Amino acid sequence: MKILLLILLAAAPAFPQEKPIEVRLYSLHKFPAVELESDGVSVFVGERLLKGRGRITARGNLVALDSDIKAGGARIEATAYGKGVWLSGKGLPRRLYRGKLTFSARNGKLKIINSLPLETYLSGVVSAEASDLSQREACRAQAVAARTYTLTHMYNHIKEGYNMCDSSHCQLYPGLGEIQPKAQEAADSTRGELLYYRGAPADAFYHSACGGHTAVMTDVWPFEHRKYLVSVRDGPAGKPYCSIAPGFYWKTQIYYSGLTRIARGAGWISSGEEATGLRISAWGASGRAAKLEIYTQVRRVTVPATEFYHGVGRRAGWQAVRSSFFKIYSGKDHVILEGAGSGHGVGMCQWGAEGMARKGFSYRAILQHYYPGTEIIK
Repeated sequence: MKILLLILLAAAPAFPQEKPIEVRLYSLHKFPAVELESDGVSVFVGERLLKGRGRITARGNLVALDSDIKAGGARIEATAYGKGVWLSGKGLPRRLYRGKLTFSARNGKLKIINSLPLETYLSGVVSAEASDLSQREACRAQAVAARTYTLTHMYNHIKEGYNMCDSSHCQLYPGLGEIQPKAQEAADSTRGELLYYRGAPADAFYHSACGGHTAVMTDVWPFEHRKYLVSVRDGPAGKPYCSIAPGFYWKTQIYYSGLTRIARGAGWISSGEEATGLRISAWGASGRAAKLEIYTQVRRVTVPATEFYHGVGRRAGWQAVRSSFFKIYSGKDHVILEGAGSGHGVGMCQWGAEGMARKGFSYRAILQHYYPGTEIIK
C-alpha cells in the first residue's frame, strides 16, 4: 500500500511545488452527510485506499466514515490524486475535487475544506466565472484577475479556518468536474502572472457587466481608495463593450407592498412602517445610484445603493435589481426601476472584456483598461 501511495505522489508533483489555498466547499449549504465516490485507485484516507463509495456523517461535533474503511473523530482527512473524488449528497450538487479534503462537524453539520494548488483552483474558478465568455483574450484577462484577487483576499475567512469560500462572496469554485478547455488554456498561458500597482498586488475586483461605466470602489464599499479602481468608460458612448451581455438592459416593477416586506426584512424600516415611495438621493461618479430614500408614512430612510442591491437580491432574487445603475419611475402603488448591467460594477467588466477581445484587444490591454495604472508581473 505504501508503495502505491509513493507512486501516486510521484505522479502528482504539482502539490508540493505550488502555493496551496484552502477553500470551504458547499459553503452556502448546511448538511449532515456527504457521499464520496472513488475510482478505487486515487483516494486515500490517511494511508488507506478508499475503494468505491463512502459516506461521511456529522454526529454532533464529530464525524464518522462508513465505507470499506471505518474512521471517525474530530476530523477525517482524505487526499484525492489523479482524476479526484466525487462528492454529492441530499441537496448538494455532485462535484469533483482533488487535493486534501478535511471533514469536520459542528452541531451536526459538516464542514469540508479543500486544500489544493493555486493554479488547480484557478482552472476551476475561471471555468465558472468565465463560463459565458468565448474569447481567448477575455478568458486570459479573467485568469490574471482571478489569480490576483485570490492572493489579495487569501484572508477572507482566515478566522473561520480557511482562505476562501466557493461562492460568489469570494469566487465561484464548483470543483474540477467541468473544466473548460478555454479556462485551462487561460490559466496555463498566464501561469504566475499577477496584476500589480506600484509594487504591490492589486485588489482585482471584477463583475459581470458594468452597464457603460465601471464604478468607483469607494462609492460601493467603505474601503480605502484605490487609484486603479475608478470609474472607467466602457467603450464608445451609447454602445459600451459590455452591451453584448444577455439582459444588458433590464426593467423591474416593485409594488410598495413588496418593498415593505423587503425593507422590513432588511431592517431598513420597522414592523409598523409601510413603504410609500422610493427615490435616488445621491449619485456616484459613474452615474450609478449611491444612496436611496425609502418613504414611509412617518419618515424617510436613507439606504446605501449597494445595500439596497444586496438586500433586494437576497430576498427577491438577483434578477430583480441587477445593479445599482438604474433610474426610478414612480407609479400609484409601485415603482419601476430601469437599469443596465449586472453586478457591483467595480474593476473588470467581464462582458466588457469579451467585447474588447472581439475587437482585437489583448488581455494585457483589457486589464490596463479596467485597472488603469497597473502592470502585469510574472
